[in-house]
Amino acid sequence: MKIKADFVTNSSSTSFVLISDNDLDIELFYEWFGISPDSDFTYIFDELFNAIKYDTQLIEDDLNGESLEEYLSMYYLEKEKDRVDRAIKEGKKVRVGRLRSDENDIQTFFCLDSFIIDEDTVYFNALSNGW
Repeated sequence: MKIKADFVTNSSSTSFVLISDNDLDIELFYEWFGISPDSDFTYIFDELFNAIKYDTQLIEDDLNGESLEEYLSMYYLEKEKDRVDRAIKEGKKVRVGRLRSDENDIQTFFCLDSFIIDEDTVYFNALSNGW
């Protein structure tokens, strides 16, 4: 039997699916969250934006021959298959990814406080999380 004797962490992640008419743009991102570009809190949303923009790809570039169902199951987002499939067929921009609590304080915050935005121009579901 092996026993781990060094540092052990209990981290969390939140999987998300982001569907929008347009690909990521910081001003549009602020608008989705109802944040003024002049707000003192933009740094929080800048970090979330960067985590999504630079740690994910558009889904059609990331499937690597996997079926959509297999791909979404890696993120525990199987329930989103029909919505994602419809969005792809409609030419919308789709990104799937994870936020991690051990990445930085801002990602930890978004892992602790799950959210969903369901509007005509954007669907951002970050409800799939676990510790």
